[in-house]
Amino acid sequence: MIRKQIFIDEAQNEALKQLAKKTGKSEGALIREALALRLMEDQDADTLWEGLVEGWLQRPTANEPRTWTREDLYDERLRRYHVDTH
Repeated sequence: MIRKQIFIDEAQNEALKQLAKKTGKSEGALIREALALRLMEDQDADTLWEGLVEGWLQRPTANEPRTWTREDLYDERLRRYHVDTH
């Protein structure tokens, strides 16, 4: 990991502390998750399209029960960006 120092305002600090307490995650982990999500938004269209197709291929057919959850897909996307979610 690489150390970065950032400035946040008081409201962000309080919200971050509350979310860390609520989720049981560290403030650093929450910041890394937020950064990963923002970076994913900036991916080029081809990469986003590939992700959508991959998601569609994982969908069950009408006769199959779904074997994954939305949380599983979220965790997998974060793992691709090497984000510590805990």
